[in-house]
Amino acid sequence: MRILLVGAGGVGSAFCAIAARREFFEQIVVCDYDEARAKQAADAVGDSRFSAAQVDATSADAVAELVR
Repeated sequence: MRILLVGAGGVGSAFCAIAARREFFEQIVVCDYDEARAKQAADAVGDSRFSAAQVDATSADAVAELVR
């Protein structure tokens, strides 16, 4: 399973910390309008299954492109 996590604030970062202890997924892409915040949340768990991307979640086209 691949997961697209939209939002790397407090809840998104907490999700990353919890998910890193699980084995049910193969990849999580953490995305946020602020790419640096997404990268910080992804890097904080120290797990190669996590990566970061920038996305404007108010744009359905941008989110769809990232999913592809």
